Amino acid sequence: MKNKTVASLLLTATIGLSAAFAVQGAEYSLKLGVVTPTQHPHSLSAREFAKLVDEKTQGKVEVKIYDNGSLGSNPELLDGVQTGIIDMSVNTPGVLATYSSVTGILELPYLFSSKEHMMKVTRGPIGAEISKTYLDDTGIEILGYFGGAQRNMITKSKKIESFDDLKGMKMRTWEWDVMLNWWDSLGALGAVVAFPEVYTALQTGVVDGAENEFTTFTTARWAEVGKYVAMTQHNITVRPLIVNAKKLAKLPVELQQAIRDAAKEAADFDVKLEGQLDEENMAKLKADYGVVFSNPNKKPFIEASVKVINDFAKQKNIETLAAKIINSAE
Repeated sequence: MKNKTVASLLLTATIGLSAAFAVQGAEYSLKLGVVTPTQHPHSLSAREFAKLVDEKTQGKVEVKIYDNGSLGSNPELLDGVQTGIIDMSVNTPGVLATYSSVTGILELPYLFSSKEHMMKVTRGPIGAEISKTYLDDTGIEILGYFGGAQRNMITKSKKIESFDDLKGMKMRTWEWDVMLNWWDSLGALGAVVAFPEVYTALQTGVVDGAENEFTTFTTARWAEVGKYVAMTQHNITVRPLIVNAKKLAKLPVELQQAIRDAAKEAADFDVKLEGQLDEENMAKLKADYGVVFSNPNKKPFIEASVKVINDFAKQKNIETLAAKIINSAE
């Protein structure tokens, strides 16, 4: 996909949407749920996955995409995949960690030194180790790792120019106690708000701010109500694409392999798309939304996050895994 523009990538994904729902006479049908809006990279890349599955199985397997949280929140999607009510999902490592803590390490702030480091971990032996452990513990298979975008903080009425500015602020997080602990370590107050409800929570003052990717700030329109973005760059997004292993095992072996191959290609598609959109949406936030950016010193943020990483690894008995990830950056 070298030299493809984001526009062409989006067109490809849109074609994928048509392909996913135009399959005629498919022998198998799989439901894939995702919470993000239709034009978000995770939704677009899910449709790219559906297109690739159609191509690689010669139309024998149909993947139907249900985005925008239409099948539920991330915890509900995970429960659905585990029970087999839903076949697949693009989900967060922190939510997945409620079933097996091994994925939670991928969600921790300042774990990855760069996107290249994230790719090295998720595409190499460490990523395979995490996937195997999760499968053994839960019966859910991680087919690939979407992600690659940097995450920053957005606030409604107060600019974050230093570590101290976060003190007492109500900051949105998702359904994971580790992120609540992280906000606490930064002096903020974590507040759990489901993804589709964040816009209203910012608008009404239920929360003062949130953290996410530039693309979310635009596609979910958070920048309409949050006018300040602090370049904390505290995380490189990882979003596993998961499947109920028993459901997958019911398919012929060659179709299972085709789905796994499609997942890896779709994951790389997503990383490329997210990287390009990171740059474009930063410019869009300035030009279209009038967002004001700040660049606080990241050192105190990193120092406060070290304890969160160490405490989580020790509590979950995955200190060796954490060390492998950190040392792999060298």
